Amino acid sequence: MTDLHHLPARKGLDALLPETARRYLEHTAEGRPIRDIAREAGCHASTILRQVRKLETQREDPLIDQLLRGYPEADGGATRITRLDAATDALRQLCEPRAILIYSADLPKPAIVKTVAEGDTLLLGAIDADLAAALVLRDWIAPVGGASVKRYRVTSEGRSALPGLVAARDARALRPGDDPFSDLAHAGPDRRSRNRAISNGPGSESPLTALARRRGPDGKPFLPPDFVLAGDRLYEDYVVAGFGDTDLLGWDGPDALKRHYDGARRLTDTRQGAAILRTLDAIIDLGPGLSEVVLRCCCLREGLEATEKRLGWSARSGKVVLRIALQRLHLFYAGTRAKGGLLIG
Repeated sequence: MTDLHHLPARKGLDALLPETARRYLEHTAEGRPIRDIAREAGCHASTILRQVRKLETQREDPLIDQLLRGYPEADGGATRITRLDAATDALRQLCEPRAILIYSADLPKPAIVKTVAEGDTLLLGAIDADLAAALVLRDWIAPVGGASVKRYRVTSEGRSALPGLVAARDARALRPGDDPFSDLAHAGPDRRSRNRAISNGPGSESPLTALARRRGPDGKPFLPPDFVLAGDRLYEDYVVAGFGDTDLLGWDGPDALKRHYDGARRLTDTRQGAAILRTLDAIIDLGPGLSEVVLRCCCLREGLEATEKRLGWSARSGKVVLRIALQRLHLFYAGTRAKGGLLIG
């Protein structure tokens, strides 16, 4: 499929658009024949035609119509990372109780507001209209009524996407050169498969074993061997350190782990003391959010489905966060090796 990223406009928005919208724009904005698009996409021309017709009906939404009618216009120099961060912030705000996005021709930008005590309205933020349209096209937000003023709420798909987007932003500093949109296709529920993640109890096989057997759309393993090895190393350190099931869960700052560091200092030059320090350093490097899912899945052998329920996440969102966390954990251990640190295994 033709890469829309080469277009001189909307460089920050193109990657956020779903595949169906890109195909629609290839046909309408670039004038490519439907049969050519279908041939490259590996599907029947009628499939592309249905997608094009569906997009045409969606243009009844003023946000989508404005985006598609104005394509391509200058994007104001916004980068892909800037766009992704703005989408992440918008979804986070929209996930707050009683929060909605409102849009009308009289507003300079779509606004995110929430109802507070006594019916008052609090402004949470505002986003560009074309970015709001991209969120609608991705089914992350959906219209809920309104005539002159349109209203939109976050969808279950949007809630599912948020944990992965937040974790990707937290880990981006440790992923130089990576495409920040590389995991975007996995940020929501996988519509092509309804298979749930395994739900093993503590002490059973690691969820990493099952995920390592899965492959992404490119045919590569969903979890590379280095990521699985990083999870296994943390598990080994955790066991040698002798941590209890809840010792490292729910921490919110380094001070919460101080007593464990003090315990490690009393075991200086011992294998257990070194394992305690390595585990604590890895947990702090991951941060409270990413460390929670790694501890539960890698160390406590809790299944992904159980972890998602405990953390209040939507189904199938945990695998994305876990993959990002393991990537960061792999980089942590690689840095430890570079500094001459002792590793098990």
